[in-house]
Amino acid sequence: MIRYLIKKILRNINQLRFRNKAIFLGKVNLSSLNSMILLDESKKEDIILNDRCVIFGTISSFNRGKIEFAENVQIGPKTIVGAVNSIKIGKGTVISNNVMIIDNNNHPINPEDRIQMQNSPVGSDLRKWKNSVSKPIVIGENVWIGQFARINKGVTVGNNSIIGANSVVTKNVPENAIAAGNPARIVKENIQNEPRLIF
Repeated sequence: MIRYLIKKILRNINQLRFRNKAIFLGKVNLSSLNSMILLDESKKEDIILNDRCVIFGTISSFNRGKIEFAENVQIGPKTIVGAVNSIKIGKGTVISNNVMIIDNNNHPINPEDRIQMQNSPVGSDLRKWKNSVSKPIVIGENVWIGQFARINKGVTVGNNSIIGANSVVTKNVPENAIAAGNPARIVKENIQNEPRLIF
């Protein structure tokens, strides 16, 4: 009973701590390790966290980038979810530690643009994510993403799929598949037919 009360108090304290950084649609468990960043005109409405989410990592919205976690999503310590466009994560998805989910390049591609960016002062408008190519990321329901993976811009990961540890995902992953490697490729399909181990 005491342990339950302590957890409830800590959850409420952390939600108060981040009340101006996100919209909470239910009970969201926030760790003292996590952080939320709003930059370049982003507002708390740009980050939506639904009921029973568990957040240990960093969530960053830049230039009104939209981030939405459905119910019961978990992200591990040192994981970064950063949007200048849009990132949606489906119900029941678990994301391990040290994962990067970024919907943009963080920098321009053209060499002349990068020279201009690098020669600008720190904090300059030229150094902002809005000056990079971005595309939405959609991660389906019940997805498992292993540690140190990276999900790049424009990627859709289908429901029930698994992304192996240390993978770099540059292309879409279908439902019920395992993707692994750098760049990630499909190594197994139809995993819904695997034998059940938990009854």
